[in-house]
Amino acid sequence: MVLKRPSLSLQITIGLLAGLAFGLAAAATGEPTLLGVAVAVEPVGTVWVNLIRMVVIPLVVAAIIAGVTGLGGAARLGRLGVRSLAVFLGLGLLGVLFGLALGVLVLPLAPLSAEATAALRAAAASGDGGFVETARRLPGFGQFLVDLVPANPLKAAADGALLPVIVFSVLFGAATTGLPDEKRAVISGLADATMAAMVRLIGWFMVVAPVGVACLAAPVAARLGLEMVARLGLFIGVLVGGYVGFTALVLAPVVRLAVRLPVRRFVAAAAPAWAIGFSTTSSMAAVPAMLEVATADLRVSRPLASFVVPLAATLNRPGSGLYQAVATLFVAQLYGVALGLPQLVALGGTLLVLTLSVAAIPRGTVLSLAPALLAVGLPLDGIGLLIGVDQVPDMFRTATNVAGHLTATGVVARAEGEALA
Repeated sequence: MVLKRPSLSLQITIGLLAGLAFGLAAAATGEPTLLGVAVAVEPVGTVWVNLIRMVVIPLVVAAIIAGVTGLGGAARLGRLGVRSLAVFLGLGLLGVLFGLALGVLVLPLAPLSAEATAALRAAAASGDGGFVETARRLPGFGQFLVDLVPANPLKAAADGALLPVIVFSVLFGAATTGLPDEKRAVISGLADATMAAMVRLIGWFMVVAPVGVACLAAPVAARLGLEMVARLGLFIGVLVGGYVGFTALVLAPVVRLAVRLPVRRFVAAAAPAWAIGFSTTSSMAAVPAMLEVATADLRVSRPLASFVVPLAATLNRPGSGLYQAVATLFVAQLYGVALGLPQLVALGGTLLVLTLSVAAIPRGTVLSLAPALLAVGLPLDGIGLLIGVDQVPDMFRTATNVAGHLTATGVVARAEGEALA
């Protein structure tokens, strides 16, 4: 009897759970050897993430150029862009509203004890690292719009600034569609060949994905341990429950009604991308896996997926909107500030804009919270309080965003008349 090898998604899930279990066991026992091993494997996970990130920029550039040239003209490109942005705003608004409702209804039921508050402030003292000052210096929405057009596309690519790279790639692809057939074929063929090579590279890297994911999860679990999670269980629990609830109560119905696919089928297909997003806390690192899921599993056409998936990874952040809503209300509770309906409306509008402009840096969702805190009169010191305990929420937040990226891609594909499977 020949045993069937587990699917890649199952292997990655097993690796993730094994890493978390090992790290928690090391933290719970306090055994120096186990703790040492849990921390020592972190470079292996970092190398694996760097391998994935290494191909993201060339893959995105090639995919978008190939996708735009295959869309069939500027009219469809414009329509696709408008539809994509409308879907992103819709999902972002749902995330913000879900987070506001969650914060208003749940947080007052169990205010933090003095011990938990002290633990949170201690975490802020050790984990701030100048993040509050960084948040003060983050560019506003106006500068965000200016930065969309890169003065130097190569520098933007080197800096990992995905959105300016996407803008350049879309414009380059649109210009290519107006070239004579023989010249357009050369550029389109080069983009297709580059994308195929990048996909092959990703296939090699994904063979060791279960090991890489496990090596990322183990040190995180070992450093946090169950004690910190338990002492700050309310805030973390509300967020984790919110992400699970949003995925089940909002994204799942959208998948069923708008994407018109069975939810179980969609979840099974999205599992590898979800696991990568969860373990790396990076939507960018999950872009190659999302492209593979969209084209190979969900049967989205490659030109459309190549355009929508990278755009979604940079603009579509319903999980971030949910987090920022709950986090703002949590900071208001900590500082004893009551927010009325006018403040909540102002907060909701600010957060909706922020979902499109979260800084593409580590803990960008937390750091980008500054305008929301200022909009309702809360001190920016609250950012320092949140940074110290953001690892667990960030993992679930990124996974929720990845689910939102794939959901948005499916919605746009259906709106374009594609038959998904």
